[in-house]
Amino acid sequence: MESSFLFLNFLGTGEFVLIAFVFLLLFGPDKIPGLARNLGKGIRKIKDASNDIKHEIHESSKGLDSVGSEIKNDIEELHEVTQSVKRGVKKL
Repeated sequence: MESSFLFLNFLGTGEFVLIAFVFLLLFGPDKIPGLARNLGKGIRKIKDASNDIKHEIHESSKGLDSVGSEIKNDIEELHEVTQSVKRGVKKL
């Protein structure tokens, strides 16, 4: 979370006061709490969507892991059969 607010290190007290004053002039003291509430709800929706996407990717990768292990087992079986055939050919 620190990296998303990295730009705040470059703002001083004067800049924060100026930004607060501009917000107060543009929206008025009555609308600022509603704007902050809506901003918080929007951020929460974005985080929830991000978590849903991460969960879906994680669930999809579980399926890929099982397919990968099946392929690995098949390759090992083929290797064993190949070794068996090689041993049989050497005996002849």
